[in-house]
Amino acid sequence: MSKFIQMKERSIELLLEKLPQFGFRVVLAILIFVFGFWLSNRLKNIVRRRLVKRQVDPSIREFLIPIFDTLFKILVIITSISTVGIEITSFSAIMLGLAAGIGMSLQGSLANFAGGLLIIFFKPFKVGDYIEALDNGGTIESISILYTSIVTSNQQLVILPNASLLNNPVINYSVKPTRRLEIKIGISYDEDFKGAIELLKALLDNDHRILKNQPTSVEIDQLADERISLVIKGFTKSDDYWDTYYHFQRQILETLSANNIKLTPSPAQMIVTDKS
Repeated sequence: MSKFIQMKERSIELLLEKLPQFGFRVVLAILIFVFGFWLSNRLKNIVRRRLVKRQVDPSIREFLIPIFDTLFKILVIITSISTVGIEITSFSAIMLGLAAGIGMSLQGSLANFAGGLLIIFFKPFKVGDYIEALDNGGTIESISILYTSIVTSNQQLVILPNASLLNNPVINYSVKPTRRLEIKIGISYDEDFKGAIELLKALLDNDHRILKNQPTSVEIDQLADERISLVIKGFTKSDDYWDTYYHFQRQILETLSANNIKLTPSPAQMIVTDKS
């Protein structure tokens, strides 16, 4: 019994001897962790400013910075753990096992990561481009490791997975300097459709935003049961597209109304499409 008590007392003595040293390591590890994360944020901002100064493409810039930040923070965590006294080799084995398990459960995220790399490498679109994809249309705000963010015309933020963007059709309206404006309207069989065609052609010729070095046309698109469908086509600069789009519809309505040509059905039921 006395031998057991002696062993217990000896263990307590060893613990008390090691406690200050272990406590110092724990405090040091916490300081390394806190300072390391603070330094990581500082370095991230420095790298961002340097990339902006060197005029690195925003898509590449916003993709690389999170990777750099993550790797640096992992290094800080490993350094903190080794300071406490935990063997890095054992920790690495545990982390590899966890990584394998997490990788199996996050296959979709890994696909998004690979998709992000391919988007950055092949550049089907970049920050600032207007695209339509996955039933959403908007201007690209950022391309991150896993997702691409776009802002719609009504200022809604839409997050699109990179893997889905690569595996589905994407329409990029900004990659070309021009876009084709295509507007369909309907008029009654009782109306002067030839006169309507001439008036619409004159609108195309007189609008300075309609490019004169590109083909324009006003043709009969369809002979429906109760109306003649006319299609107006013309090219404009991509940057001028929406201004031209709204202005031209108003011009159509005002011009046809001034010449007593009625739209069928009502102007509110115009069918408008656009193609690049």
